[in-house]
Amino acid sequence: ELPLPEEDYYEGYRQLENGVGMLRSLEADFMTALEDEELPDSPIPFTIATGTAAAPHLQMLLERAQARFPGLQGQVIAVENDFFGHTIDVAGLLTGQDIAAQLKGRVEGRVLIPLHMLRHGENVFLDDYTVERLSEELGVPVEVVGIDGGDLADAMVETSY
Repeated sequence: ELPLPEEDYYEGYRQLENGVGMLRSLEADFMTALEDEELPDSPIPFTIATGTAAAPHLQMLLERAQARFPGLQGQVIAVENDFFGHTIDVAGLLTGQDIAAQLKGRVEGRVLIPLHMLRHGENVFLDDYTVERLSEELGVPVEVVGIDGGDLADAMVETSY
């Protein structure tokens, strides 16, 4: 619950593949991309599903986007990891079944999930749930968002499925 170190601390993000600096890098890219975004007339509401560790930070990014675009309708839901245990709090180890169980009836519009929730190069969670199955169970589209903060900014202001 400490503030993130400044960008210089991460020395060019040399360990980003290990998750070191991931949130700071996401924030920097997001804020840069947000300046270039334009809010369309009718953005689609969204829910960002993430692990409990990143949820407060993503909530802050959402609030910054909503300050720039007051018509933006979104929410962040922290998903508890029932599959591996609640001490596992990162999005990359969440399962489709945990997301389905905890988001059912709580979303409208669409659900945004980070790419690193899925097996590398696949559309499948660690528990063999597919993105399509999750979408069917939630009754809304599920969109996979790339790892760059610009990808997140683009997904927030999307106007079509």
